[in-house]
Amino acid sequence: MKLIKHIQQGQLTYLSQSDEIISVSENNHYRWLAFDDVVQSMMLKRQPWQLTFPHQISLLSPLLFFRPKHVVEFGLGGGNLARFLLHYLPDLTLDTIEYSQEVIDCFTRYFNPQSAKVNLHHHTALDWLHYNKRIKPDWFICDIYQSNQSIDDSIMLTKNILNKVGEQAILSINLPSPSDDEINYFLTELKALAPTKFLIYFHIPNYLNVIIHLMPPEMLKQGQSELNDSSPLPIRTAKRWRNYWRHGL
Repeated sequence: MKLIKHIQQGQLTYLSQSDEIISVSENNHYRWLAFDDVVQSMMLKRQPWQLTFPHQISLLSPLLFFRPKHVVEFGLGGGNLARFLLHYLPDLTLDTIEYSQEVIDCFTRYFNPQSAKVNLHHHTALDWLHYNKRIKPDWFICDIYQSNQSIDDSIMLTKNILNKVGEQAILSINLPSPSDDEINYFLTELKALAPTKFLIYFHIPNYLNVIIHLMPPEMLKQGQSELNDSSPLPIRTAKRWRNYWRHGL
């Protein structure tokens, strides 16, 4: 059954109408989080670590090439990325920064059934970056959904993150619904800000998301056997994800 049919059959579990409408709904198979009636994330209840949207696979596709030890994630949502990462990397240090206490409370109550060890920080991304200047993770994931965020806001945040991205670290970004002009502007800025990084991006079919990765070039030069050794993904999953990776631009 397609996800849209599950959404149409959902029952409301939680509703908050403060600055923005935040809701949690579910049926027998899925539970999902929506901001202002836009579904932000969806959890398969019988296998909560599974990814449910195609842009999430693209966002986590650097797992094909390395096994991170410390990830900083900006934007919690329903915790899909966190559950997946900690399922396959149980020893991972994961710091997740989320500006909304309501979203944190929803995750804790409805979207962490296996009590995954996520270090949750109630801050804006810029505040966290300011107060944690010495932390040097090997992967930053920027997956922030804000309906009023402009492309200039995204570039300013990206500049601040890049100040902390070391030569061997990765930055992955989800732009939820940029126009073609905004994508071109953003990519031009990134190439100037991080000239030594390999840049690859993905348009997600049937979705508005654009996923961008900035990676160390040498990471992509590994042979097939080395790739299999370094990736935490099961072999079957890795083979499928490599097919997606070939569609990057």
